[in-house]
Amino acid sequence: MPRNSLITLLGTELTNTTGNQVERPTNRSVIEKNINYKLLYKMVESAIEEIFIEYPNDPVVKEFRNKVITNLKPILKEIIKE
Repeated sequence: MPRNSLITLLGTELTNTTGNQVERPTNRSVIEKNINYKLLYKMVESAIEEIFIEYPNDPVVKEFRNKVITNLKPILKEIIKE
């Protein structure tokens, strides 16, 4: 797919006016856009998953995994108690 087509598709999808959206106040000389944060989050999530799968032993991936586990431990302990 040509790059311009991908950029156009992403621009259209990220500024879609349906679903979860946040409106920013703008002055009339600037075009107002609504960002689809749900789609943006899914794209970032997918990229992170790909990196985890492709480079499981990379020090950065290991550090990120450790931080996630450390942050989730208190929540998991509370869930297990119940």
